[in-house]
Amino acid sequence: MPSHFDIFNQFLRKYVEFTDAELTDFNNQCSCVEFSKGDVVMKAGQVQKNLYFINKGIMRTFIELDNGETKIHNFRMEHMTVSGYAYINYEDKFKALVSADCLEDCVLIQVPIESITYVINNVKLGDRLGRYLAEAHIMQMLEYVLERDTKSVIERLGKLDQNFPNIHQRVPQYMIASYLGITPVHLSNLKKKRKLIKK
Repeated sequence: MPSHFDIFNQFLRKYVEFTDAELTDFNNQCSCVEFSKGDVVMKAGQVQKNLYFINKGIMRTFIELDNGETKIHNFRMEHMTVSGYAYINYEDKFKALVSADCLEDCVLIQVPIESITYVINNVKLGDRLGRYLAEAHIMQMLEYVLERDTKSVIERLGKLDQNFPNIHQRVPQYMIASYLGITPVHLSNLKKKRKLIKK
């Protein structure tokens, strides 16, 4: 069975051609950490010092509005990275733009942002890793905004199911409804309607 770092390294090598020695050096700068369900891993408005790679568990990124409402912007699960977008927030001293917490007990690889800089400066084609991490998260946020404004709710629900298999068994329905911008009752009705269409 692959170790947590084996899974992480497979992810890294999709983007950067590490030598074994370089990868060992980078791994030594990271750590495997565990969080319990409900733990906040990063908080909007605070300086973010680490990125995370999920080996086990599912998380959400969100913001808390002044009226107390929580607005969910994304879910993250196994073999995905988690960021608060802080490392591109130069104008506000690298503070996280969104919060992230655990919806299940999670096992994460904690990657100090300084280590990403190390890879960029010391590993051949290492800039690909920094560029990918930045671009991937920006694209996901853009997709969220564009799909919210251009796709129907049922289309967005289908895309969510495609991106996050079994999410309905792992995440409370009110959170999925929050992500879609609808009520839990509306979500239940959509799921019933979709079942009827598939028959």
